[in-house]
Amino acid sequence: MHRRITTTITSAVLVLTLLGCDPQTTSRSEPTPTQTPIPTGNLCERIQPKLAGTWTIGSPEPRLYAPLSDACLLTDTAQKAHQIQLALSAAPVTDAQSAVLRRDDAASVAGWYAAKVIDGGAGTGSWALNPAAAAPWLVVRSGGRLIRLRVVNDGAGTLDELRSIARTITALPGELPSAVAMITRPECSRGTAAAERVLGSKIVLERDALVDGHLTCQWGTATRSAVVRPRSLLEFNEVKAGASAGWAHRVSVGAEGWQQSNGVLLFRTKSGTYVEVTGTPGSALRTASILALAQAIAPVYR
Repeated sequence: MHRRITTTITSAVLVLTLLGCDPQTTSRSEPTPTQTPIPTGNLCERIQPKLAGTWTIGSPEPRLYAPLSDACLLTDTAQKAHQIQLALSAAPVTDAQSAVLRRDDAASVAGWYAAKVIDGGAGTGSWALNPAAAAPWLVVRSGGRLIRLRVVNDGAGTLDELRSIARTITALPGELPSAVAMITRPECSRGTAAAERVLGSKIVLERDALVDGHLTCQWGTATRSAVVRPRSLLEFNEVKAGASAGWAHRVSVGAEGWQQSNGVLLFRTKSGTYVEVTGTPGSALRTASILALAQAIAPVYR
């Protein structure tokens, strides 16, 4: 009897050991799994630590992109003129839409001296501008979204540098910074229906902002964008002067409005604010639809 009891206890200890249990206790707390941190920050903040040298991050001069994009600016502290603008599309695009955008970019620089759109050399479907007399830019696609990299100042950066930065971006761990499709202000709703007529389809993206009391409204589809934004007296007078050369004419909007033959329109309000109404690509600009957008949104600007 004594030998049978010993055998039974020994067998039980062996079973507990094989099951990974302490023979003194049958419960053990499981280790907490380590979670990978979710990357945060805009595109410039994400890439800054991986760039050679020291860079500051700021806001670039506004540019109108299709699709509408969220942009940031990198400035080299050792050479202030050395600036790179990064713009990440607010929505993904298909292969077909990407091809349309490349053709539009090529058309936009047609006729520039020594400027042409070329294969980007930074991944499938990338394209670039590498002119002799202008700052280069590069477009790449990652996760379906377009990333536009641009040398801000002539001679202060190269296409090879943009390619290197693009490769660093596409190798970043985690997903690209997220973006919401619609950032709206109620004032801009007055122009939404007219903007859809400019773009030729339903709006899927919007980027509105009020900065220092100045309102900007941006509407977009995957391949076209329209904008109403503040401008200067100098820019207004440049368009007005075009009337004498035959490429601008007076239009009925605001206190005084002038429209170029390519559709771009600037108007002055009674209080002396200057406003531009335009879109991209150039093929989207129809003088009648741009004028209708200006007339719809003009009451917002005092």
